[in-house]
Amino acid sequence: MVNNRECGGIMDETGVIEQIEFEMVKEDLQHPFVTALHEVKYVIAVRVRIILKNGLVGLGSATPNDKVTGDTLESMSYVMKNVIKSKIIGLNITNWDCVLQIIRESIADNSPAKAAFEIALYDLRAQLFQMSLSRLLGGIPRNLYTDYTVSLAPLSEMVEESCELVKRGFNALKIKLGDHDFEEDVQLILDIAKVIPNAVSLRIDINQAWTVSETLSAVDTWTKHSANIDFIEQPVKADNYSGMRQITQCSKLPVMADESVHTFEDARELIANHACDLVNIKLMKTGGISQAERINQLCEMAGIQCMIGCMIESRESIAAAVAFATAHRNVKYVDLDSVFMSRSKRKGGFESEKNMLRVTEKAGLGF
Repeated sequence: MVNNRECGGIMDETGVIEQIEFEMVKEDLQHPFVTALHEVKYVIAVRVRIILKNGLVGLGSATPNDKVTGDTLESMSYVMKNVIKSKIIGLNITNWDCVLQIIRESIADNSPAKAAFEIALYDLRAQLFQMSLSRLLGGIPRNLYTDYTVSLAPLSEMVEESCELVKRGFNALKIKLGDHDFEEDVQLILDIAKVIPNAVSLRIDINQAWTVSETLSAVDTWTKHSANIDFIEQPVKADNYSGMRQITQCSKLPVMADESVHTFEDARELIANHACDLVNIKLMKTGGISQAERINQLCEMAGIQCMIGCMIESRESIAAAVAFATAHRNVKYVDLDSVFMSRSKRKGGFESEKNMLRVTEKAGLGF
């Protein structure tokens, strides 16, 4: 356990955290986002501003998700304002590893709150080095191509939305399943595959709603009909590692772990048990960039590629995820579509066009 005194010993005080401010974010979505776990109507987040003694300002944001990370807006806000803030105010970010460790150890769980502070600190660190966050992480500007998620709705509406998204320029669609009858879900994927170009790939997100036998049965049907599917994501409950292992061993399609992987330890156990082919990294699950990098490195060593994903998040955390993906070639898939779902016109952090995301060359996050 690191204490605050151990992080304050550098004489240069320009990197001292002098002030921390918070702002509530609420943005309307184009339409409700529905999964087998919940329904979301707004981008809800808490934006944090960390201000250094030298005047630099770092931005970060946290998005709660009671079904995935176990946070509510109220609990997350309390932790940010009354727990983490008091532990890092006055510290010098030039003692980098020490400050990050204090945030990680400040409280158990509460990963979105920790992620917001980490993102703001990485923003500041990149500004201190006068480079973009992408370059700080070792990346170079390059185009990323995100999928777009078709959330749960009446079956005909999901087919119609898939066609509209292809017309808008998306060449990968993530289809949410788990709310209709099993047979209807299976047929839905075949119906979508029939009406979109063969080059458009599908990514099937079941959000823990199926059994092992259902999953393998669906995979057999889809592969029999040669549907263009990149992977199936989190078909069974997050803690059902044996089920994930059985599906991974028997499935003709790659299996991605999402809710099963929050921490480095989760990833290590899944990999050791051969319980996934791919891993979905989300900064709100990992508690920020530092642990996301550890998970990605572990996956890369094991020959497992990753996807960078998101909740329904605000622009600061999406910008951090874009920078992360740009810097890590092991991130094969990008699922950062919430920026296209929001009605907000806010700019900064990255550029977007159709399905393309590209970091800016501005210092830090680019705001």
